Amino acid sequence: MIYLHKILPFFLSPLGIVLILLIIFFFNRKRFYVFLSLLILLISTNPFVGNYLAQKLESSYKPIPISSVKENDAIVVLSGGLSKIGDKEYSTYEFSDPDRFFAGIDLIKQQKADKLIFTAGQVPWTENWKPEGFILKDKAIALGIPGEILVTDKVQNTYEESIAVTKLIPNNSSIILVTSAFHMHRSKYLFEKQGLNVTPFPVDFKSTNRKFTFLDLFPTVHALSKTSIFIRENIGRLYYKIIM
Repeated sequence: MIYLHKILPFFLSPLGIVLILLIIFFFNRKRFYVFLSLLILLISTNPFVGNYLAQKLESSYKPIPISSVKENDAIVVLSGGLSKIGDKEYSTYEFSDPDRFFAGIDLIKQQKADKLIFTAGQVPWTENWKPEGFILKDKAIALGIPGEILVTDKVQNTYEESIAVTKLIPNNSSIILVTSAFHMHRSKYLFEKQGLNVTPFPVDFKSTNRKFTFLDLFPTVHALSKTSIFIRENIGRLYYKIIM
């Protein structure tokens, strides 16, 4: 099932649609399909468009000063911020997104809860990796972080994370949920469905408020990433709205 969840959104992404159109062109030979492919690429790789779509995803959430956050029963940091690099002789883990981890660290250091929970994210193609939550727990301990540090069972997606957290804390507990801003809407929905009282603490914002410049007229891979995230995240939101 996890493979379907990862693969199917690709065919609705800009690159997926372009690939389908080019395959159609291979058999049909109508220039319209090439023109449409080019148009989709130009739009989806435009920095202005990418930033606008990221703002739409994150519109409900803004950066929050930790001082304004009330004390909760636990801080929950979702997986999705580590990568494994190296080879058989030596490998290590590096942050691809350190914001979630350090937000969780800052929150518990300022005593916003007495429990810090990391989720043990691990998908089938990373089975040779140590589950993320255990790596982050080790890093937190090495930093001398106070409080109780817990790790969930292995999980493959946000829905499984929400269930796994309920095994560590009582029903109706209050949590500070730490995840990327674009991912917060769906995450908050799923955790609230498990009966938890959620205080969102969004990080890793993809949108910016910088001024428009002539450079925004040139296509970028970064913009394509934002456009793809917009589509994938909305598919995820719709999916869970339907099944839950």
